[in-house]
Amino acid sequence: MLARARIRPLFIRYAAPGVVAMLFLAFQSIVDGLIVGRLIGANALAAVNIVAPTYALISAITLIIGVGTQAQMSIYMGRGSYLKAKSALRSGLTGIVAFSVLATLFVNAFAKDIAVALGANEILLPLAVDYIYGVMPWLAGVGGVFFLDYILKALGHPRYAMCVMVGTISANIALSLLFTGVFGMGTFGVGLGTGLSFTAGTVVYGFAVWRQLRRTEALHRVRGRFSWRSLWRIGYNGSSEGLTEIAMSISLFLFNITLMRYTGEKGVAAFTIVSYILFIGTGFLLGVANGVIPVISYNFGANAMRRVIRTVRLAVGTNFLIGAVALLILQLAAGTIIRLFIDPSETEVIDLATRGAQLLSLAFLFNGFNIFAASFFTAIDKAGLSLVVASLRGLVLLVVGLLTLPHIWGVDGIWLTVVLAESLTFAVAVILVILKLKRLRKG
Repeated sequence: MLARARIRPLFIRYAAPGVVAMLFLAFQSIVDGLIVGRLIGANALAAVNIVAPTYALISAITLIIGVGTQAQMSIYMGRGSYLKAKSALRSGLTGIVAFSVLATLFVNAFAKDIAVALGANEILLPLAVDYIYGVMPWLAGVGGVFFLDYILKALGHPRYAMCVMVGTISANIALSLLFTGVFGMGTFGVGLGTGLSFTAGTVVYGFAVWRQLRRTEALHRVRGRFSWRSLWRIGYNGSSEGLTEIAMSISLFLFNITLMRYTGEKGVAAFTIVSYILFIGTGFLLGVANGVIPVISYNFGANAMRRVIRTVRLAVGTNFLIGAVALLILQLAAGTIIRLFIDPSETEVIDLATRGAQLLSLAFLFNGFNIFAASFFTAIDKAGLSLVVASLRGLVLLVVGLLTLPHIWGVDGIWLTVVLAESLTFAVAVILVILKLKRLRKG
């Protein structure tokens, strides 16, 4: 199907479920924000955001292994090398299990030290530690959902993967409301709801992948084997996606520290709310970019370059349209949206968040292309180029901006750091993508 179906319907078949799944992830973040902000308070919002880098760092490793395994499997299946595809799956699965066990032991053993290192003060520390103890014992379940989601898409079932993800997130929201609103378990309850629901989701995903492997004769009849070389290739190829998450955790830390210095807990709470809102827009963009990786990888492996180029054009155009709509909405209605997350009496937080959302929305002019560019290079096994794009937008330029712009424009400079990073990365990414497409045409 990936090599024969018309590109536009194929694009929709893979991109639309990716968008829906990412939107539900964003919706989960929003509901978690509403639950924490409304039922517990602004300090709880800040506490959850303080420890978010730990969660993002662990998610980064999961993404590295998941995206890398998905891309390698799709490329090998496009070439008809099913033994290598099965070996990539076995190697990726072994890697994710080993990492989950080690990460679970470490984070739970040093929960308080981690929260303090990430900037939690005496007000936020108890709330932050409670959240860690709620979610971190279930890291294998959290990692398993994202890893197996990518594998199920690689096996040709994006809609099934979407349904499982939607069910997992719906359960997460229901459990968080139950534990926090009914049982009064605070930030521990929010974390526990995530851990339990994602562990259940991993079980469902695992059964779906196992069943599909049995139904795919070309993969079922070969055994495959774990290979350190294959695991290294998986890690290298998925490294840009992971770097994005790692950079997010580092940038969250830097933003929190900078905002604490300039505005205190109110600024961190405002940034948390803005992050929830922006995740909706980026959820659309990520859904398109990550959703079409199997389409691009399979056709790249099959040497069907015209199909690859047509898929790229559709993805770029779609992400540009999404970015324009997100920019317009935030410029016109940022304040109204932000008031949904927090008590109206928190006027200082509302004012900070509204200004931040309006400035940060300018990044949507550029980040749709940047996000897709990183996924595109991953899909065609060009991890080095993907790393260039991901590191520029997610880390290098953000650090430069946070070290300079606040001294010039104060709090506005903190928000504009993201716009600077995305715009400069856009200039580089456009050149890299155009050059690569020219080579694909000639090839």
